[in-house]
Amino acid sequence: MGGLRKLMTVLRAAPPTSGEMAARTQGKEIARLRLTFLVPLVAVISIIVIAYVASLYHREYEYLRLGTVRLNTSANELYRDGLNHSAVVLRTVMGVVAHDESLRAALARKDVPALLRRAGPILDDLKKDYNITHFYFSGPDRVNLLRVHNPPRHGDVINRVTTLLAERDGKLAHGVELGPYGTFTLRLVGPWYEERTRRLLGYVEFGMEIDSVLGYLRDFFGVETYVVIRKEFLKRETWEEGMRMLGHAATDWDRFPGVALGPHGARALPPVLVERFAHDGGSGEPLLDIRPGQAPYRAVFVPLRDISGREVGQMALLADVSQELETTRRRVYVGSAVVLVTGGLLGAFFFWLAGRVGRRIEHDEKELQRLATHDGLTGLYNHRTFYALLEDEIARAKRFNRPVSLLMLDIDHFKHVNDTHGHLAGDAILKSLSELLTRQARAIDRVCRYGGEEITAILPETENAAALNIAERLRATVEREQLDIGDGRIVSVTVSIGLASWPAQAGDAETLVAAADTAMYAAKQAGRNRVCRYEPGLRVPGD
Repeated sequence: MGGLRKLMTVLRAAPPTSGEMAARTQGKEIARLRLTFLVPLVAVISIIVIAYVASLYHREYEYLRLGTVRLNTSANELYRDGLNHSAVVLRTVMGVVAHDESLRAALARKDVPALLRRAGPILDDLKKDYNITHFYFSGPDRVNLLRVHNPPRHGDVINRVTTLLAERDGKLAHGVELGPYGTFTLRLVGPWYEERTRRLLGYVEFGMEIDSVLGYLRDFFGVETYVVIRKEFLKRETWEEGMRMLGHAATDWDRFPGVALGPHGARALPPVLVERFAHDGGSGEPLLDIRPGQAPYRAVFVPLRDISGREVGQMALLADVSQELETTRRRVYVGSAVVLVTGGLLGAFFFWLAGRVGRRIEHDEKELQRLATHDGLTGLYNHRTFYALLEDEIARAKRFNRPVSLLMLDIDHFKHVNDTHGHLAGDAILKSLSELLTRQARAIDRVCRYGGEEITAILPETENAAALNIAERLRATVEREQLDIGDGRIVSVTVSIGLASWPAQAGDAETLVAAADTAMYAAKQAGRNRVCRYEPGLRVPGD
């Protein structure tokens, strides 16, 4: 649409040409000829208008009904996607925490104070960064050793489905479980084993409330969310205790026959939902209520299933469609014979034209963007884009107090390769090496061509020691690789890699690049085909 607006602006601003003047003259003749058919067309158009107005309310309702169906489909899909994303977060956190040797040792000894000292700060960070609210350690017998989020409560046997599945299968298990207070928690449980003997040390569990998913749906669709739970899965006394603990009224149990309001979501129910819950407990059918004299609403219902597949509750999404309804009516009333006939034809034509022009503009803009940001030979980010990416990453790292590392790679004896095999072979090596490094890099890393035979890799969320491991892995991979330079010729190359990290060794992007470059030259001076970390004592050749 932006490209079309630019095009139309140019067309309006341009003075009329002689060809356009001729076209206008011809247009008068065409208009005269059209008048010949005006009388019979008026009759036909009048019939169309009458039929169109007669179908007003049907069209109006159908449009809103389809919007309700789309909202229902999208809400269910986004809810599942939100849970899947949260599960990935929990799995990633579990993978990181599982490598904490102090936690593993404390769990093996059942040393609860040591577990709490180490796990407490971890949970604080996880709450802040990922909304993870539950952190458990249990023994091999599933007896709880420590609830990091509630240390005084321990010693009970954990019989939740996720824990039983992890015990049965000997691997990670996750799913949504309904708590006794009516809260929905996404839980991930994993068994921890002693590495050498494979002896079971116990079970570790993370959990997060689904409030973040509800909030995402509420903000994405601009709706209010309400959660109800089927009473058959609750105990009244426990539910009422939970409502009081969470600051909600504990007198709503008898409000509806089959469901109770959960602690998640809004509390004040509009009449349309009160009627639905009182009538059938909240069936899964979408609801469109546009009765005269009442505010029109669109309501959809997302089933809340636990890890066993039981539908234990529902989330209702309620949207006020007053403005949408008024817009629909106005659009239909304003419609006329000219809009239906002439406007339809013109709309179809301009739709085709705008699509054709827009596609061309979009293609050209994308190609220009690619040429401006990527190196033509290797397909990597170019020198200018490298600095923009590095500046952005350091800014992000400052905001979240996270490390960033930079690798500077240089192909050893590249001039000799060019002199021996020719510059086309050198280009082939650069291209093959760039593809290899891109494959070996992580999804969050950014590989760039710095210039000549120098390549950089930006490693977000990576401190110096971890970056050293990555650099060494890349160096060894390059050393093993056989590169095809054409005509059946195969060569091997090595690289020298310099490593520097922010904020440990540099305060900004420029000094970080300089530090990595200095370390890279130090690697070359030390014999090439090696990784060198920047140290304050290193000097650039010639210093």
